[in-house]
Amino acid sequence: MSLMMYETGGRYRRRAAARRRRILLSIVFLALLSGASYWWGAEHVRSSEMAYKEQAMKMQDERAGLEQTITTLRSEVQSTQVHYQQLKTQYDKEVPQGEFKTLTDLVKKQLDAGIKPERLSFVIDSARPPRNCSDPQVKRFVVKTPVYSGPQGTVSFGNGLITVTGEGAPSVNAAGKPEAWYDPGKPVKVTFIEIGGKQTVKEGLLPIQNSFVIGKKEYRFTVAAGERSFISVTSDNCDYP
Repeated sequence: MSLMMYETGGRYRRRAAARRRRILLSIVFLALLSGASYWWGAEHVRSSEMAYKEQAMKMQDERAGLEQTITTLRSEVQSTQVHYQQLKTQYDKEVPQGEFKTLTDLVKKQLDAGIKPERLSFVIDSARPPRNCSDPQVKRFVVKTPVYSGPQGTVSFGNGLITVTGEGAPSVNAAGKPEAWYDPGKPVKVTFIEIGGKQTVKEGLLPIQNSFVIGKKEYRFTVAAGERSFISVTSDNCDYP
């Protein structure tokens, strides 16, 4: 009886010891697993942190490079603008513009037509500001059209030295039919007739300007639109040259 109780107690102790070993091994395993997990997590955090730092440094370097590129481009743009202004100033200074261009084109046209440079130089040098000019005279005449060719179609200046007449396109009413009066918004043909029969024709949109030298006088004309059906002619004369 005592032997059986001893064996039973020993078996219980062995079983309890085995459970304690299993529990201890489980605790050790869990501790090792926790340590390994903590180490792996810490390494992952450190690796991620290093990667982020490297990426941040790379982005900072790229930003610095972009800022330098922007600064360089701005400097080049400013230099280009300054150079453009210099070229524009030089162009405006050296290339004829406006009325000066019109004069240079006229001189070139005369040279191409065979006029000698000496002759042009003499004429230009002989030009003077207008002197002893008369008071302007304003007269008007009715413009002839394909629909109307009645009276009052001419005016004269300088005691009949120069007669002015003109033709134009008829105006059109709302129904699309032509009216008797001319359309001042369309080109007209103005004819200047000098005493003796010589004619000079100017065509284009109003106003139109023209001048003549007869004897020692220069007669100047400005032709503009007047009241309906009429063209207004303003003329004066000055000493020439």
